[in-house]
Amino acid sequence: MSIVVQNLRRTFGTFQALRGINLEIADHQLVALLGPSGSGKTTLLRIIGGLDFPDAGQGSVVINGEDVTERPAAERKAGFVFQHYALFNHLSVFENVAFGLEVRPQKTRPSKDAIRDRVLELLRLVQLGGLEQRLPSELSGGQRQRVALARALAIDPKVLLLDEPFGALDAKVRKDLRRWLRAFHREIGVTTIFVTHDQQEALELADVVVVMNEGQIEQIGSPQQLYDHPATPFVYEFLGDVNKVRKPGRPDVFYVRPHEVKILFAGDASAELHATIEHLFAAGPSARLTLRIQESRETLDADITRLQLEEMGLSEGDEVGVHLTLTRS
Repeated sequence: MSIVVQNLRRTFGTFQALRGINLEIADHQLVALLGPSGSGKTTLLRIIGGLDFPDAGQGSVVINGEDVTERPAAERKAGFVFQHYALFNHLSVFENVAFGLEVRPQKTRPSKDAIRDRVLELLRLVQLGGLEQRLPSELSGGQRQRVALARALAIDPKVLLLDEPFGALDAKVRKDLRRWLRAFHREIGVTTIFVTHDQQEALELADVVVVMNEGQIEQIGSPQQLYDHPATPFVYEFLGDVNKVRKPGRPDVFYVRPHEVKILFAGDASAELHATIEHLFAAGPSARLTLRIQESRETLDADITRLQLEEMGLSEGDEVGVHLTLTRS
């Protein structure tokens, strides 16, 4: 289902959580709302889902061509998944997933057989087949989050809304679930919006990333567009590692990512800057160098391959030349 948000504003007392948000989400897209705490991303998600509402007369939410701005969550047919699962601990996995169907009014409630078939199919999709009689306490964190996702999908939602869905999980489980969710979304095709402050999570999962800051949208684009062509200094600094560099004789501040810093032997005529290696960390196929720029005394991070590190014979305290392969002001 497509979603169109127009001129959305929301205040809490004197705090402006959303400041005129305009956003269009196409059918079947997987969209990340990315930003630091307080940027307005969760407030926007809640308003799209009908758990909160904009200030009176301040914006609209249209889902699949229908204005739902004043409708509550129950009338928007949105599926929600939260960071802390919100499962019923006294109910089995099967009962948790079936809950939204079983509490429907009798005239719209599926038969018991239809509910059973739907629940078992969803548990198969989320790779929890055979665990339907377990309690949430008998599952891992990743499994509980997949139960929460199956429960959200049981009602056949028009849109799936995920609020920091992996925030309570450890790094390994988060990585595994990110990979699983991407494949799962391809299979089910439900328009999905998820909130995260994790840049890697947004870039790895989303078709479209919406970068938010202080209640406003800084930039919208594909992960590659945002990473390669950031529109504002905030986006540049928020997405991935970045150095801020001042070149000799230039008043501008330039932005350059660590992998765009080329390390040369000291005395190389093509060097733009000269530096001393203050710290060297090598793990896996790459090495991270922390450099002290001699001209400005600023620090600069550089990423090089382990092969280059070994070929150049670099170590802490060495002097090197620096060439910035790509800079943006």
